[in-house]
Amino acid sequence: MKDALRTSMLSRRWRFVWRSMHKVDFTYRWVEETGNEVLPSVSQFLRRCKVKEMNCFRLSFRYNSSMLHRINSWISLALKNGVKELDLNFNDLEDTRKKAMWRHPYYHFPECLYSSSSVVKLGLAFLKLNLPTRLRLKNLRELSLDRVVLPDDAIEKIATDCEKLELLSLTNCNMRGDLKITIQPRAVPIKVSILDGFMMVEPKTDLIIDCPTLGGLEFRGGMTRTNFLIKNVPAGVEARFNFDEMLYRQRVVLVTGAGLYGAQYNKNLQNLLNIFQSAKHFHFCSWCIQILSVKKMMKQEVVMLGSTSLVLDTGLLKWELPGIACLLTACPNLENLAVVMVRQSMFKIRETFTRKYDFDEGRYWEIIGQETLPCWQSLHVLKFKNEYGEYQTWDEGMFCVRSFFTGYENGMNLLKFVHSKAANLERVIFRTNTKSITYLPSDLAIYL
Repeated sequence: MKDALRTSMLSRRWRFVWRSMHKVDFTYRWVEETGNEVLPSVSQFLRRCKVKEMNCFRLSFRYNSSMLHRINSWISLALKNGVKELDLNFNDLEDTRKKAMWRHPYYHFPECLYSSSSVVKLGLAFLKLNLPTRLRLKNLRELSLDRVVLPDDAIEKIATDCEKLELLSLTNCNMRGDLKITIQPRAVPIKVSILDGFMMVEPKTDLIIDCPTLGGLEFRGGMTRTNFLIKNVPAGVEARFNFDEMLYRQRVVLVTGAGLYGAQYNKNLQNLLNIFQSAKHFHFCSWCIQILSVKKMMKQEVVMLGSTSLVLDTGLLKWELPGIACLLTACPNLENLAVVMVRQSMFKIRETFTRKYDFDEGRYWEIIGQETLPCWQSLHVLKFKNEYGEYQTWDEGMFCVRSFFTGYENGMNLLKFVHSKAANLERVIFRTNTKSITYLPSDLAIYL
């Protein structure tokens, strides 16, 4: 919008080009860049715009009940113009001029929203959702709810009535109560992404999921809730555990000579592994890997996994290595393995533990290789991605494997270990944020 206004000043012919914008986006960024408030700007634009088709309508502002009719009229106009993406944030936290308001107002959407055939992507933030008896969002594919208070039957009603819904994203929803996700069997599998901030969600609450046609489940943020009650998970689902926010809460998880302080997290992680034992694709964060490292060093059993695809986010630190070995051992049917080298961080490990379970970091994979381990007959693709290392690019024909692992020296030994165990490995991929190169296993012999 800002660029459109600037363009209108360049030529008489372009004077009203801003009226034909297909993307209406008014957030606090608009306030910062122009000095104009959101609500008057939206009113002025919609009063003068000539657009016949609207792709995106995004607003972010502090809501109060006096705005109801004005906002309803804007939404109705956007729907009349066939809006495909609708995003409404009723408490813009980026607006630092105002005190953060954590109340969630009831907002009654106009009836036309619930019967729209144009909306494909819908995002709502900071409100109490009050749904009608029947929804007719027949083309809705993505729904994002951020800090929304939901009735127990809300997700079930949405998933039943919106037959094309493919992605459901829930961020800090029902912060003070249980979050219930019940989805009846449906023709289109649905992927669910849940983000619970560690300091946002009340810990004495439960997450309840019952979804026989779950296509994928992603956990992000912190493992905040007391219980994870999940049932009817179909075989072959995709699972992603990204609890790395826990790494920055060092007093939450503490490792001593007696074991893990914070047993509830260990218990919940083990419970999730049991539930998703037959997941086809697994993605583990560094925090999960570190928990599994403690379990392996203390010789605690970890369930076998049926995954054929495994992604590991790791800093390849010393006390992550046992957790990586634990997961590799738990997945004998691996076909694809990806190691994503991320920023390095460890939760707090006391000297009483390190002294009791210390090992030779440089020879770890050599020692592990002497154990009875699966040979991964099905492993065909090994990928390393270096997101933060110094070695991000190279001249044509000048790639150096050892330089690629600068700052992640344990990666070289991991490469050597997997290379020796995967008899049918077909290719090894090295990728940075800017370049990628593929090697045949035989071409790596000079480095190994």
